[in-house]
Amino acid sequence: MLHHPMRRTKNQIRERSEILAVIRQSPVMRLALCLENEPYVVPLSFGCDGEALYFHSAPAGLKVDILRRNPRVCCLFEHGLALDPKGLDPCQWGFVYTTAIVHGTAIQILDRQARLKALQLITDHYAENSLRVPEDKIEGVEVWKIEILEMTGKRAG
Repeated sequence: MLHHPMRRTKNQIRERSEILAVIRQSPVMRLALCLENEPYVVPLSFGCDGEALYFHSAPAGLKVDILRRNPRVCCLFEHGLALDPKGLDPCQWGFVYTTAIVHGTAIQILDRQARLKALQLITDHYAENSLRVPEDKIEGVEVWKIEILEMTGKRAG
């Protein structure tokens, strides 16, 4: 198991349920990948079932090329981000934010029903009581699951 200790723990979110709440309130997942010391970050729509994260992708492109060679990922989630200026001195300014970071392993989902379920989780993240994803829409799209290895959270303001 990984362990990425937080250097400054004052603002740390310790409860898993609170970290998951940050993830669920975030409008976008920033997925960080790395291949041969070349980092790559991409914003994605996503879904979360409390145990894993899900995203979809075109079957070709840099993201899937990297994932096939190095499935280890790091994801950033945030919400409530705002500048918190304290007076005129910019050295006193800060930010209000809530963030979560997930370290995990990405696995392509091949089973048709599991792909459909994951796509529905993604849809449900953005629309309450959303329509069911039609089965014919899963053709030509790859669906990925991120197994969560570690989660951390932080808030300020």
